[in-house]
Parts: sequence; structure tokens; C-alpha cells
Amino acid sequence: MKIGTKKLSLLLFAAILLSVIVLSLSACGGSDSAAEVTTADTAAVESSDDPADTELKDNLPEKDYNGYAFKTYCRSCCPSHKNGLWQESETGDVVDDSVYRRNVTLEERFNIVMAETMLSEGEDVSALANSLLAGDCITDIAIPHFRFLGDLVLQGLMVDLNELEYLDFDRPWWNKKLIDNYSIFGKSYTCYGTVDVDNITDVAIILFNKRLAENYCTDNFYDLVLDGSWTIDKMNQIVNTFGEDLNGDGAVKFEDDLFAFTANAGFMFQFQVAMDQPTTAINDAGEPELCINTERMVNIVNKMYDMVVAYEYSEVSNDISNAAFIAGRSLFYVDKLSPCITETFRDMTDDYGIIPLPKYDEDQDEYLSHASAHSNLIGVPMINPDFERVGIILEAMASEGYKTIRPAVYDIALKQKGARDNDSAAMIDIIMAGRTGDFADLYDEWGLVYTLDHLVGRQQKNTFASFYASNEAASVKRLKNAVELFKGITE
Repeated sequence: MKIGTKKLSLLLFAAILLSVIVLSLSACGGSDSAAEVTTADTAAVESSDDPADTELKDNLPEKDYNGYAFKTYCRSCCPSHKNGLWQESETGDVVDDSVYRRNVTLEERFNIVMAETMLSEGEDVSALANSLLAGDCITDIAIPHFRFLGDLVLQGLMVDLNELEYLDFDRPWWNKKLIDNYSIFGKSYTCYGTVDVDNITDVAIILFNKRLAENYCTDNFYDLVLDGSWTIDKMNQIVNTFGEDLNGDGAVKFEDDLFAFTANAGFMFQFQVAMDQPTTAINDAGEPELCINTERMVNIVNKMYDMVVAYEYSEVSNDISNAAFIAGRSLFYVDKLSPCITETFRDMTDDYGIIPLPKYDEDQDEYLSHASAHSNLIGVPMINPDFERVGIILEAMASEGYKTIRPAVYDIALKQKGARDNDSAAMIDIIMAGRTGDFADLYDEWGLVYTLDHLVGRQQKNTFASFYASNEAASVKRLKNAVELFKGITE
């Protein structure tokens, strides 16, 4: 009876996926374009049944946990964080239903209940920290903002995940590069994988208005990316020749005129990542040390300043919105992938394209993106009562997420619904392949790792030398304190 119910649920899930595709086709005008999309949609749905994705075995033992309520904890600042982990029921949305189906699969496989996700107060994790310090393990896994997870790690409240027998970070459902970057002395206190939706969609992208690009620009942005010439200098060149005082009043106003570049100041740090300038590097002693004070970083600051501050038809601030881009008055807009699978851009009249952030120069080997870009990293509390159980279920969350959530988000929601052309779908592959991160993301307390946010985005200056000089000592101290704490934890 149990197996029959599961098969029925899977059939219903497949039917929902097909219905979503049919509805999306009905919105396309013209029989030729509909036929093209039908072929692409069918291929994507079939790709989610590829043995490489759906038949990978996670090598976990069969366990019966007698109805144990497996608990998760995440931040409350955006509904997507919880929705990407837990759904009460199927809703007809392809992404939400993939989360629900993944959890049902785990419940049936291990005889558990995936409890409704608990929420922090915004970004604040003090309630979780206080409960753990009092010996009360209120959650099996913690998934706050990565920066605040770093605080929990430094308080000795998270376990070294390498000690959990059944976590296998070499499997494709984990981002091993990022896990290694956030590790120290062979210890991994955080991990990142297909446990939720954020791990796919919270990555920085550049959206461009296709109408404006075709009417005003001579370059094909997709070709620039593919031939390796999409660099900060090339982007700067394009930006600095674009823009118009639409109402002719002689004043450049964000609410009225045509802009080349718009972005929130909080996205600026990701350009440093994209241009392959790390904040820290591991020295011969296995310890992270600052490596940001370079000629390359000076050049990055100057180039970013020229593009987003000095040029009058660029607008960057803490309060920037996507309104100008949606209204067709911005050529480039920096965002995450996540809005592309929601209603955010569905009503936009102009088509948009998706491309990665630019490289530093053509000698840079690959396009890079900040993997955890304000998304979720995972930690396991040190006082968890059953480490074998949490390791097994966490590994299963990631492996089943890879087989269920990933294709729903990646192949259908992003590539078919979010990307408006096949070229953008190819760009998403490039963006995802280049995800990385820096040790300072977690342990430098909003310091030099956010140089471009602070200096260019908010202060709107290009004085890197003085900025570095005034912040170096604090960052060195924070990193040194973190290293000493880790040494204490590992002894």
C-alpha cells in the first residue's frame, strides 16, 4: 500500500510538470514559436529522467526512524528560504512541488516526518545560539545566512561535518570547491549542496534588455561571453556609451531617463569574485591570510568606479529597485537568478537576456560567480543527539534534491520559464559552473571581502589604498582570532 501511494504521487507530480509546460506554451504567440518551445520543453522534461540525474545512488543504509521529526532552521528575511526547504502540500508550482516531493520521498524512505522549518528573526541567530549554549538542540540542521553561520561556527556550536560518516562531499550533489574554500585544518564546519532551492538560484547574474541591446549596441553579448571577451573593460566601454535624457530636462533622473547600468550596492562585491581577486589565500601553515592588496584590486576598484559611479547614466545604491529595468529604461541590471523563477519579471514587456558578470581580462580562464551570494550554507549543531541519523538524512536531502529539486528548478523553471531564449539557458550553465567563495565570506565580519560594496557601492569612492589601510588591521585581527579559535576547536 505504501509503495502504491508513492507511485501515485509521482505520477501526479509528473502530470503537474506537464501541465505547467502546456500552460507556458499557451502564452507563446505563433505556431512556429510554439513548436520550437514544445521540442525544448519535452527535451528538458526528459532530461530530468536521465539516469545520470535520477538513478544515482547515494549508498545510504536503509533505516527506520520510527516517525522521528527531522527539524530544519533557516532565516525569515525572504519567504523563498523556507519555501525552498519545506512545503506543506503540492501547490501546482513546479518548484514548490519538487520540494514537497523530495520531502515525501525522505519521509517514506526513512519513516520520518520532515517538520515545518523553524525561522529566525530576520538574520538574527541569537535565539538558536542561546538554545544550543543551554544544551537544547532545537534543530537537526541550521541554514542561516552564511555570514551568521560563521558566527555559530566560531562559538564552537557546529560540528566538523567530516566526522559524519555518511556525508560524501565528492558526490555531485555537493559543491566541493566551496566546501573546501570554507574549510580549515582539514575541518569542514559548513557545507553547500542541493538541499534547497537557494543553492541554485541565489547566484549573481547580469540581466540585459534585449530590445535596447539590439537597437543601441553593436555587440552580441552572448558571443562576447562565448569567445571569452566579456571583460570589465568591454562592459565599461558599452556602459559609457549608453544612456539618454528621455524627457530632455537637462537633468539625469533615475525615475525618468534611460540608464546603462543599475544595481544594488550589496551586489558590488560579487564583481571582485567574478574578476578572480580573492580576499584571502591559504598560506604554507594552512592558515588564511589577506591577499587583496594587489595592483589587480586597485584596477578593479578604478574600473568599477568608472562604470558605476563616474558615469552619469549608472545608478547604484542601497535602495535601488528593478523598476527601471522592468520598465525598459535600463540596459544592464544586476540581480540573482531567483527572481527569474518567480513573478518578478513575468509582466516585463521587453525580453531580457542572462549573462555572467564579466571577467577581469581575456587571460582569465573562466567566468566566476559567488556561490553562496547571500544564500544558504548548512551546519549541524555540535550537541545533536544522533549524528549518524542527521548525516544520513542530510546526505539524502542533498541526493534527492539533486534528482528532484534540481531538474525542476534548473531545467524547467530557470531554463524554460526564466530564460527567454536558448542562449540565456546556455549562460546559466556557464554561471553555475564557475561558482566559488572565499574564507573571509564567513569570518571577516563584513570587512575587506566587501570592499566594493563599501567603497564603490556606498561611499562611491575609488580610494582603495586608504580604504585598505584603514581596514587592514581589523581584518587581520578577525582572521587571526578565527584561526586561533579553530586551533582550539581542533585540539
